[in-house]
Amino acid sequence: MLLDSLKEIGENVHIYLIGKEETRTHSLAMSLHCTEDDVISISGQNSLCHQITAACKHGGDLYVVGGSIPRRMWKCNMQTMDWERCAPLPRDRLQHTLVSVPGEDAIYSLGGKTLQDILSNAVIYYTVQDNMWTETCQLDTSVSGAAGVNLGGTIYLLGGEENDMDFFTKPSRLIQCFDTAKQKCHIKPYMLPFAGCMHATAHKDLIFIVAEGDSLVCYNPLLESFTRLRFPEVWSCIPSFWKVASCNGCIYVFRDKCKKGDANTLKFNPATSVVSVIRGIKILLTNWQFVLA
Repeated sequence: MLLDSLKEIGENVHIYLIGKEETRTHSLAMSLHCTEDDVISISGQNSLCHQITAACKHGGDLYVVGGSIPRRMWKCNMQTMDWERCAPLPRDRLQHTLVSVPGEDAIYSLGGKTLQDILSNAVIYYTVQDNMWTETCQLDTSVSGAAGVNLGGTIYLLGGEENDMDFFTKPSRLIQCFDTAKQKCHIKPYMLPFAGCMHATAHKDLIFIVAEGDSLVCYNPLLESFTRLRFPEVWSCIPSFWKVASCNGCIYVFRDKCKKGDANTLKFNPATSVVSVIRGIKILLTNWQFVLA
């Protein structure tokens, strides 16, 4: 399907971009894309030296893992912009996936790498009310840098990097499903249409996935089907890594690297298949590690 119905928009959305502002080399910028002229305003900062290993939004708070101590986790209250330290992960992890499961008031950390660059299959979860981490059942396959989304208590872990037969690593096309109620993991018998690092978001009972290239893939776990949605030509001329978020019934796709003033946000309405281009952002953020709705 070709996404070719374009128009510029300016509207209020609530999507948080975690990255590094161009003029700030040692700060984590929490930014809200919210004003009519599409200005991104800095909402809160923390000097984590942009060594972020994972992040997710849970309730009204943002949780960020990383910094000088890779296992350390911080919580940012998005109303007061106050930061506080949470209980650290039981062990150091890099490139793991952090997923919020609101029904359990829990945050799950899945996979990642050790400081010795060894892939991990560990799954641990953080109980928000108790401020405590608990180890649970492992993934079927060790993976790092995977995209993770929660659909009704099942965490879908998509792509990333896995071990090959020679104990090196290779881009992964696996779909691992972790059932948080049964605390069990299984792998889908089919694979993703592309491999490696990707970014994903849940919308109703669908998962939207982006990677390097010029398309957005809609994955329907119930029908076990994939639908590829091509980006407009103006967006596909330069391959770039993308980020995606679901907000207010629409899918927002962000280009990770762009020139200041570029239209670097696409809005896709799944109900109408209409794509809109949001005007260029005036505060340029680079190296967006996470986009959270």
